[in-house]
Amino acid sequence: MGTLSIWGGIFVVKMEPWFIALLCGIGVVVIAAIVLIIVFVVLKRNNKPKHIKVDDEFTNNLINLLGGKDNIEEVTVDNGRLKFQVANLDTVDLEGIKTIATSGVFVTGNIIKTLFKLDSQIIKKALENIL
Repeated sequence: MGTLSIWGGIFVVKMEPWFIALLCGIGVVVIAAIVLIIVFVVLKRNNKPKHIKVDDEFTNNLINLLGGKDNIEEVTVDNGRLKFQVANLDTVDLEGIKTIATSGVFVTGNIIKTLFKLDSQIIKKALENIL
């Protein structure tokens, strides 16, 4: 691997070229790993969900689109989607809900499922405060 010699009172290690390349390669891998860990930690810290308050205009608009307070029987969150159980589906403005939803509106019987830009749990709490 290498030999140790004294040259003018200084210890000198003579190494094979392959061993020097191996040490440099290990150094590059360690530095790259440290950089990746730092980048990952910074990105993870910046991706924490922000607590956004749902404004009354959005909440009241959603209630009106769902046919009013009396038409909404239950609001739940199902796999990140808001799930509304309504008394009468005929009074619900599905086209209006589609304009404010980020994905499609799924209807099964009197149950409406959709996803909005804001956090579903926050929207649910805001609706519960009004209902």
